[in-house]
Amino acid sequence: MTTFERLIVFLLLGLSSCGQRSSDNEIHPTPVELNEQAMKLVPFIENPDSSKKAINLLDRATTIDSTYFLGYVNKLMFYYQLRLFDKALLANNRLIQLRPFAHDLYLRSGFLYTHLGDTSMAKAYFTKGLTICNSVLDTMTRTNRDYVLLMTNRAIALIMLDDSAKANKNLKTLYDIQLGDPNFDNIDKEYILSLMNKSRKELIGLISEADKYSR
Repeated sequence: MTTFERLIVFLLLGLSSCGQRSSDNEIHPTPVELNEQAMKLVPFIENPDSSKKAINLLDRATTIDSTYFLGYVNKLMFYYQLRLFDKALLANNRLIQLRPFAHDLYLRSGFLYTHLGDTSMAKAYFTKGLTICNSVLDTMTRTNRDYVLLMTNRAIALIMLDDSAKANKNLKTLYDIQLGDPNFDNIDKEYILSLMNKSRKELIGLISEADKYSR
């Protein structure tokens, strides 16, 4: 998996640190059914009509249950496919309201604001995401399954905030720590290396490649 393919996953689906559970103990069955219908259209996502139909189903789901996290998550990939980045941003910011301490959601909004040309808002969201990353990492052990994710996302935030030097130090520390770990994933290793020595401009270029890949 290339760096920009990893970024596609990060931008659209990479929500592992914030989870996809409902904020309620029970989820209304109708939104779940509507979401399942929308997911059946994923194989046809390149067809604009299919993506629009999926969004309509998911809109109905989130209208019935405005806290239905997965409904907003899945809207993102269809909005992105249709290049409706402003609507993707609204959906992601709704996710932030539901999961206000999810660092990756702030980073995703940062990328979307960057895509829309609003550098001031992008900086604010990358800064917030970085702050959350730092606070979590301060209490996280290196053996935690989310450690690599948090460290790489912290580096991404630093790069986007024009601090590539600190990002590279962060990535080298992570890489060196993991070298002696037999459970260290080769894909993660390649991903870490691919982010090293990247400037903000170069990382934005990778996002542009991801955008082309999604068309």
